[in-house]
Amino acid sequence: MDRIARLISQLAAEMKPLLRHDPAAGTWTIHDEELGEEASCCTTIAAAALFALDARLGERPDQLEIASGLAEDVRRRQLPSGAFSQPFYVRKGEANTIDIAEIGASANSLYLVHQATGSQAAKISLVASADYLLTQVAAENPAAIYKNPNAKNHDVLNGDMYAAHTFGRAYELTGNRVYLDKASEIVAHLIRRFGVHSDGWWPYTENWDGSVGMGNSVSYQATIVTFAHPLKPLLPPALRKKWEPVSLAATERILTALADGPNDDNEAPWWCRDWDNVPEILLALSHYPALPDASRYVAERLDAIEAGLGAKGLQLFEPKVRHHEPDRTPVTTTFRKAATMAAVFGHLAAPSLVQAE
Repeated sequence: MDRIARLISQLAAEMKPLLRHDPAAGTWTIHDEELGEEASCCTTIAAAALFALDARLGERPDQLEIASGLAEDVRRRQLPSGAFSQPFYVRKGEANTIDIAEIGASANSLYLVHQATGSQAAKISLVASADYLLTQVAAENPAAIYKNPNAKNHDVLNGDMYAAHTFGRAYELTGNRVYLDKASEIVAHLIRRFGVHSDGWWPYTENWDGSVGMGNSVSYQATIVTFAHPLKPLLPPALRKKWEPVSLAATERILTALADGPNDDNEAPWWCRDWDNVPEILLALSHYPALPDASRYVAERLDAIEAGLGAKGLQLFEPKVRHHEPDRTPVTTTFRKAATMAAVFGHLAAPSLVQAE
């Protein structure tokens, strides 16, 4: 944990210059330079969790105010529906999109900020986002959740796990069984869909008739494995027992693919082929330290991140896969990648924070 605490401190120091504080209004925000505006709600709350963890693990209590202030900013900007608007790859002049990834990737950070600071804004925001997801249950399959209101023609399997993860964290803060029951239903669905088309794989998307929409993806498979991890202790014992071998097989398939490198068979989504900049892979493998290749990968990536942060700062996370369209906002940004790493550090540090409560 000393190493994770050190990395959290390094990354928090790099993000601090992007903070904006209005003492008169008592507000905190954080800036994404490549967007040219406030960072997205998802990346803002990831930064908030980073500052909260740095406050606790690094004994810097002044950072708790920053974390709480950023959570309040996220709650202010959360849509009335409970969703978060997503400013990436949006045609200029059009409204931001809504996407399940923004919600699922925010859930753990909202949970951590509440645990560390007692922020009611973080709790309210998490519960509101879970309630929004309940409105997005697919008519075609009640164990699936629509990726966004404009993408209802297929099942995005990692999106289902984002929803299950959100429901799990909301259940932990509220005790509302509706959330846990839906999370369990989604996990059972993902168990059924594993390996249906290719041994050891979930495809990125399936059509509602069960055929493949878009093929295999190391990055999104890692997302499924890792976002299930905090949910596992909450699942009914029989379901948890069924999930364990599926998760292990999915992880072993990730390791095999990493040795091959990205290609059409193992990373169909073109935007995910910069695997060093997909920290969900690191996080998924961190859950399996008994697998030598997983343990080695995690150690090597953490070594590289620590060295790179010292040498390059936030530029370490500059996206290598670009898709430039002048009439659209970026597909992703350096800050978004850095915030994703902040969220990963949050997952790695979460057990110590929760145990300290």
